[in-house]
Amino acid sequence: MNSRLKNKQLIRVILLLIASLLLANALFWFLMGSVWTKWDLQLLDQLYRRVVGAGYGPPTSSRIVFVTLTNSTYDYFGHPDLDRVDVAAVNDTLMQYRPEAVAYDIIFARPSTPEADRRLAQSLVNSSANSAAVYLPIGVDLSEQQRPFAWAPGSAYERLRNDYLKRPREQGNGLPLHATQAIMQMDALAAAASNAGHIGITSDPDGVYRHLALLVKIGSGYLPTLSLTMFLDYMQVPFENVLIDWGRHLIIPATPASWLEADVVVPIDRQGRLFMPTRPWQDGFETMPAHQLLQHHGKAHLRGNLADFFEGKFVFVSDVSTGASDLGTTSLEAQAPLVTLHAALLNALLTQTFYHKWSFWHMQALVVGMGVILALAAIVRASWVLYVTGALLVLGLAGLAVLNMVSFYLLPIAAVGMSGFVLFFGLVMGLQVTAAKERAFIRGAFSKYVPETVVSELLLHPERLQLGGEERVLSILFADIERFTTVAEMMPPDALVPLINEYLSEMTGIVLAHGGIIDKYEGDLIMAEFGAPLELPDHATKAVQAGLAMQQRLDELRQAWAARGLPQLRCRIGINTGLVIVGNMGSHQVFDYTVMGDAVNVASRLESANKQYHTALMISECTYAQLPPGLFRTRLLDVIRVKGRSTPLKVYDVYAYQSDPIAESETLYYQTYHQAIEAYLAQDFVRALTHFDAALAIRPQDRAAQLLIDRIGKLQRYTLPEDWDGAVPLASLDISTDRNT
Repeated sequence: MNSRLKNKQLIRVILLLIASLLLANALFWFLMGSVWTKWDLQLLDQLYRRVVGAGYGPPTSSRIVFVTLTNSTYDYFGHPDLDRVDVAAVNDTLMQYRPEAVAYDIIFARPSTPEADRRLAQSLVNSSANSAAVYLPIGVDLSEQQRPFAWAPGSAYERLRNDYLKRPREQGNGLPLHATQAIMQMDALAAAASNAGHIGITSDPDGVYRHLALLVKIGSGYLPTLSLTMFLDYMQVPFENVLIDWGRHLIIPATPASWLEADVVVPIDRQGRLFMPTRPWQDGFETMPAHQLLQHHGKAHLRGNLADFFEGKFVFVSDVSTGASDLGTTSLEAQAPLVTLHAALLNALLTQTFYHKWSFWHMQALVVGMGVILALAAIVRASWVLYVTGALLVLGLAGLAVLNMVSFYLLPIAAVGMSGFVLFFGLVMGLQVTAAKERAFIRGAFSKYVPETVVSELLLHPERLQLGGEERVLSILFADIERFTTVAEMMPPDALVPLINEYLSEMTGIVLAHGGIIDKYEGDLIMAEFGAPLELPDHATKAVQAGLAMQQRLDELRQAWAARGLPQLRCRIGINTGLVIVGNMGSHQVFDYTVMGDAVNVASRLESANKQYHTALMISECTYAQLPPGLFRTRLLDVIRVKGRSTPLKVYDVYAYQSDPIAESETLYYQTYHQAIEAYLAQDFVRALTHFDAALAIRPQDRAAQLLIDRIGKLQRYTLPEDWDGAVPLASLDISTDRNT
């Protein structure tokens, strides 16, 4: 599982980065004061239209109807201005069909003719006598700043002060809208009305009417909106009983004296505003033009239809004729009569259907969840997982917004989306910066010591370079120049340095070409590893191939050096395979990528042991065991004990590829030596000496045969234990090269 994740240091960077981004995001929105922006509202408009169009919007109460004054209505009346006698006729006709309440979205501010004013006032008084409440609105100018209200003389203002302004219960810190002045009904009509409420509506900053203040402040009291007044009267709940929890909700309590079965909880912001669940003007509530009402009333057979249409209903009377209607853009449509907002509020109260906005903390919880998901995706080694997760979060956010809208919750899509984008972009950029630093580190640390293909692979997959140490089985190669001290003493520095640089360059190139890396140079010594930092399944084979190639290249170089009058350098190579600790070793200020462990010491000792056997490339039995059969020409050289190891170690001489042609005498020599070493290990020393002597006859100066012959001469003097393994310490190998001395 760990191989599928980034390294621990990068995971820590990701977690720190995402935590910092989340903290910065929360601080930003806290300082903004709201998670709702104009882009959120505009996106909600688009979504709201589609949800309502698909039939998932707020339900429509059948108890709300419109009576409209249209252009055709004015034609029916026969004059271009609204005559209050005609309004009285409409009102009187309505009362005959027993509506629950009638609300006029018309302000009769100035006197008309005395007769017309008296006629309308009497009609309103008669309505109350018929148990039908008639509501006349109060227009108000609203301000977000606290300002004194412009009071004026008259009974209308007195009724506002004494009857309409109330002090409901409050809690929390609110920012109520303040009424600075009012457009009142003329005194006679204000006195005749059953009740009143404000119809002040302010648009959002982009000019769209989405919210309606349920109450506005005048002095120390509050004036409810027209629709809220109608609902409270209908449910017989005094305005003083209402609880306003600013920024959370307005609660209309269900008391024994009311008609409510349960509290009505209306979500509001700190200004006391509600997001309006509007309906389309043309396809919303049932509508009847005023002149049609009068015409149908004049036909006895249609009066039953009128009774069905109006009885027990809440009727909004509004002038929607050309030039007279108060129009504005709502969430659903442009240039809609704003009376639809008042009807929508009453509809929401009757159906108890409200849209709840996500709070700051809910939004932050969602963003934190997105951050956690992105962080988990970022720690996966494959970078495409992060990008796919980002795309899925976008789709998930869109789906969540739709699901919330259908469930009557409003998600700040733009705010969450912007926060998610900042998290994603910040995470990607942070990872890019970290990766760039890591690439610079990798290229700087390895470009001179490892093959370019390895560097490129590390840059693509830096997680393969574990910072710190890790256990791994590698093959380690040591190469050292024979009698370098003697060579150095014979040559001036200005000639020696170029020669050594040429040698090291040639040997390094061969190591890199075979997939190895240069661990270090110590004077003329080369230490290299195969199998790190990237996995190299055949690292043992590559190491031996590199060793043979180094010896072959030295044969060629010696000819060139001889022609230039330079010493003919030879090197000894030791290779061992085993478990080591590999990684960045050192201090926080200075460190090297290197290996440590017993296997390294063995490789170094094998390189030195070549001197005793006069061999050029010695490998351990651990390396030998990993070589493919039939690829190399090898001979079992000896069994030795290395200082620090309790078990004996077989060592092999690698002298060619199996495919390389060699002289028949050489083939016979290696066969004879093999028979000799087998007899030696079997303690058949007589047969061993016979074969070793035969090998020396073929190759008189063979140091390995000389060593074994001399050792057998010493061993024959003693009685060997049954578990004798043929091994001798390396230190005991340093004997005379002449068997006769």
